[in-house]
Amino acid sequence: MSAPSLASERTALRLQLVGRVQGLGVRPAVARLAQRLELAGSVRNTLQGLEIEIEGAEAEVAMFQARLLAALPNGCSVREHSAELIPVQDRIGFVIERDDSIRPLTTCVPPDMAVCSECLAESRSPSDRRAGYALISCAACGPRYSVIRTMPYERGDTSLAEFPPCPVCTEEYSSPEDRRFHAQTIACADCGPEIRAVNAGRQVIGARCDAVAAATAALRDGWTVALRGVGGYQLLCDATNETAVARLRARKSRPAKPLALLVPSVACAEQFAFVDNAERRELVSPVNPIVLLRRKGTAALAQSIHPGLNTVGIMLPTTALHDQLVHGFGGPLVCTSGNTEGDPLEYEPAAAERNLAGIADLWLHHDRPIERPIDDSVVRVIAGRPVTIRLARGLAPLSLELPADRTFMALGGHQKSAIAWCNGQQCVLGPHIGDLETLSARERFVQHISSIEQLYRFVPDAYACDRHPGYFTSEWGMNAGAPCSDVPHHQAHVAAGMLEHGLLNERVLGVAFDGTGLGADGTIWGGEFLLAQHASRMERVAHLRPFVLPGGEAAIREPWRVTVSVLQQAIGADAIATHGLGPVARGRIVPLLQLLDRTQLHTVTTSAGRLFDAAACLILGIAVAQFDGEPAMRLEDAADPADTQQYPFPLIAGEPQQLDWRPLFDALYNDCRSQVSPGAMAMRFHRAIAAGIAAVIREWPGLPVVLGGGVFQNRLLSELVVAELNDERRLCLPGNIPPNDGGLAAGQLAIALARYPSST
Repeated sequence: MSAPSLASERTALRLQLVGRVQGLGVRPAVARLAQRLELAGSVRNTLQGLEIEIEGAEAEVAMFQARLLAALPNGCSVREHSAELIPVQDRIGFVIERDDSIRPLTTCVPPDMAVCSECLAESRSPSDRRAGYALISCAACGPRYSVIRTMPYERGDTSLAEFPPCPVCTEEYSSPEDRRFHAQTIACADCGPEIRAVNAGRQVIGARCDAVAAATAALRDGWTVALRGVGGYQLLCDATNETAVARLRARKSRPAKPLALLVPSVACAEQFAFVDNAERRELVSPVNPIVLLRRKGTAALAQSIHPGLNTVGIMLPTTALHDQLVHGFGGPLVCTSGNTEGDPLEYEPAAAERNLAGIADLWLHHDRPIERPIDDSVVRVIAGRPVTIRLARGLAPLSLELPADRTFMALGGHQKSAIAWCNGQQCVLGPHIGDLETLSARERFVQHISSIEQLYRFVPDAYACDRHPGYFTSEWGMNAGAPCSDVPHHQAHVAAGMLEHGLLNERVLGVAFDGTGLGADGTIWGGEFLLAQHASRMERVAHLRPFVLPGGEAAIREPWRVTVSVLQQAIGADAIATHGLGPVARGRIVPLLQLLDRTQLHTVTTSAGRLFDAAACLILGIAVAQFDGEPAMRLEDAADPADTQQYPFPLIAGEPQQLDWRPLFDALYNDCRSQVSPGAMAMRFHRAIAAGIAAVIREWPGLPVVLGGGVFQNRLLSELVVAELNDERRLCLPGNIPPNDGGLAAGQLAIALARYPSST
């Protein structure tokens, strides 16, 4: 920050900082700097950010300005700053104040942070006064978003207000030299929230250390523990006990979807998975996400942790409670969302005991109220870059660089639901809510909207939703009582990528590859190349060759249907009827072939995700998908990088151009009949898709390219595209905004704000 001219020996300044400047120990850091320089004044959180008034000798005030940004804690992000001269008031001392404004919120709401190493050291030290305290935190770590009732961030406006600090905590809170100076979540065993263990009979069987001991014993006995974490409940069991994992799967109604692991350290993670430097940084970061890693084949894990996959999600302890449990247990634990599959995350003790009664054998509660439930974040390192797969605890709320001069809300999609909003002061992408198939999930979605409006102090004057009229989010938006504009699904994916890389006003080629999304022509798109003049104006310039999606939604659950559909075009119906399809009886294939001729009965699609399903059925024999994305995930993990061949995937001229997958599936089918190894076929398929994408990109030289859609969660494919282009152009990979439908709302918001700019 450049200092204004100082005209006297003693001077005073008012400094404003806007950005992520609350909830990270910023005010204590400012106060310490002022006191070291013997300056007077004040600092306070405001709805706009941080306001500092500083007074003293000119030289020291100038030094304060010069050192201020460097003195802020790690994790801070100053988006705007200003300084102005104010009258000298001959103040004495420097104080931390609070602001009680009720204007729309301008500053960033701080995310929840994992327990820091210093707090863990205290928790583990028998001589420390917080030894064994499971909910320890400080100015640099602990809950934020999940406990804040209203901003600015002050203890009295959080759920910690119900726990008045004891005299010792009060002294620490008031001491500038203490690392808990103005730590809003400060607490200890004498004054803070506590934990208790409850058995299946709803009886309390232990508190504090006894509760941890009871939970540890239950885990050793092969039972499932429901642990109340920072943002809601998690289900834990012994990750090396096949019986325990299978029981959890059966009770949770989650037959095959991968389960994450909780381990005590990076060294332990390396026993089960390969961890490179970028992945290590993600594991140990204060965000504390689940990191998707390549499993080591020798790891002694239950087979049903991630059946059919070589990828495993691993996380380190989020709180001292997690740390105590995993160390006390002495091995890896399954750590998965506390819900029945399809229902929202449980976060209230009474509801968790009721709704998880058929799943958990013991509950580990704490009595700190959770204001907003939030799940664990998931990230994957792709081409050396962390990519958010699920935006949640530690990463959300995520600030978006968009004009914020009106109130607007974007409602996202139907799966991996998340909303984005503009309150007239800032634009934000909210955390993962989940799929909206069940009534309880939809109720949680509506509750989340109300909570966000309250926290950010606004009511939207308009909404944006997906173009698909059957999505719950679209139905809700159209009946919300304010104007609602629909945004094409794949345009939203591309706009999210443009937003991620600051390209909203540039000419960009967007590649949107996913499972399904309603296209402008009424068909289901999913393999699209869109030329964007800017966020709100895009033209379809290329796509995958269309094919029939026999049975609509049934084809997503039963990939063999898609395989029959594409093979009919690639090799002909007679060949399929004669030679059959390995995992499917001829008696099912022939009737489907007859129906395929009646195209009016079927949905037409260009879905890249469904092509991956078809290939997985051929190569791996996956006739039925047990969860969304399973065939593609297994196909990626099966690929053998040592194979250097690829299937033909020609680009056909036209307006728009088409990538013709028929030669690809013809060659793939011949390889299947020749019993080529599944690893080689899977690799050749991935190489073909990457080469096809690169071929279209080369048709548009000089343009930045953004990749979006759930298909680009595939590390192998994304890295093959990078290798294919060989640094020919600027290739913009996904990052903080999820490439899957969890990022749709960010793209919708960008497009809606571009369509309807403020008149002011």
